[in-house]
Order: sequence, then C-alpha cells, then structure tokens
Amino acid sequence: MLPGNEEHYLNLKNSYDEVGKRTWQHDDFVESSLDTSRNLFTDESLRARKPKPKNLEVYALLSGIPFGEEFCNKLLKIQQNITAILGNTVHYWVLPANFGVEYCVFKWPDDKWNESWLPVVQQELSSLDYPSFDFTIRGIQINPDGCIIAKGYDEGVIFGARNRLKSSLEFLPKKQSGWAHVPIGRILEPLGSSRFFKLKNLIGELSNLVLAIDKIKTMKLVHETRWYMEEKSVLSEIKLN
Repeated sequence: MLPGNEEHYLNLKNSYDEVGKRTWQHDDFVESSLDTSRNLFTDESLRARKPKPKNLEVYALLSGIPFGEEFCNKLLKIQQNITAILGNTVHYWVLPANFGVEYCVFKWPDDKWNESWLPVVQQELSSLDYPSFDFTIRGIQINPDGCIIAKGYDEGVIFGARNRLKSSLEFLPKKQSGWAHVPIGRILEPLGSSRFFKLKNLIGELSNLVLAIDKIKTMKLVHETRWYMEEKSVLSEIKLN
C-alpha cells in the first residue's frame, strides 16, 4: 500500500468485512439468498448440476482477463481447496483466464444501450492518465448469496478511474461496484452444516492473508456476451504509465 493510501485500504477492508461477516451468521447458506447466484445460470444447466452462465450483454472496463500466470495459479489453488470441502455441492468456478477486476460497467444486462455511446466511452478512456500499479489480493470472502471473491486492493487507481468516469459520462449506470474484487466462483445450493462449518474455518484462515500480487499495466474495454467472461470481445486496451 502506497503512503497516504492507508485510509483507502481501511475503508475498503471494512466494506468487504461488513458484507462477508453476514454469511456466517447462519448454519448454512439460505436458499432464498442463493437465488441471486442461481439466476446467473441457465435453468437446464442447474437441473443437470453442471452450471453454465447465461448469455447476458455487458459493456465494462476491467483489468486482468487474464492476469499473470503466477497470480492465476494462486487463485486456482484456492478454488481447488474450496472444492475439496464443497464436494458434490453444485458450484461454479470462473476460469483463470477470465479472472478480472472491474472498474465500472457501462451497460448492465437489463439496460438499454445506444451504439452512439461506444465512441464516447472510447474517447473518454483514451484521455485517462494513470500509473501502472500493484494489485494485491488480501483474503478470500464468500458473500451470503454464495458469491466467492478474492478481496482486491488497488492503491487507489481503480477507484480514481471509476469516480472520473462517474462524473464524466452521464449515461453511466448508477449501479457500480464499491469494491476492487476478483469474482472467482459461486456456490449454488446449501452445503449442510458440517461442510458449512469447514468452509467457514477455511475462509477464516484466508480472510486477511496476502495471497497474490500482480502488476496492472492495462485496462480493457470489454463487450461481454456470456456471464463471467465466458464469451467476450476486447474493444479497446488502454495502457497505464
């Protein structure tokens, strides 16, 4: 963490913790809470217990996709450790090549999109001027809806770009992330109290460890057509200084 960013770090940590702690207030995942996660996958694939993300159109600015090999392998190892606990419970893992950290979303699946906005977005992105930075994963978190995330810390660049775009693009959706996380998977059904307890212990052990670091050198404007970047195209790439 760069000097002067301690407050940013603490605010981000507290924001993660506020949500993450709610998961463990129960003895298992609550089915109604998991519906948010299940709705991201096709009904047929859920019935077959082989979850496949839905086709959902999104325009977003991200880094990663992919991160460096060492970074991806460390998160892959964590996925494997969690799988050892989940067993045959229905769950989904984001492919390492699709790991990404989101700056902002220009279009969510249910939003209307005007094609004339795309060159406006690209022009605005070309004017961004930020340094490359170390992106650190400090802990793993599981939210009440079953979303599994790697808790990212950005030295302020992601939040700086996000705030700049919020102020400069009037059509930017109001719904934007307040974090710098990397989504790595989804749990899609209750585990039973025994597995849930084991999972709670594992996440507790990982909750604040530095698990992976990568140097972020580019941002990418992505048109995503299947959730979790399973189908996408990179429209622009912006190099950081």
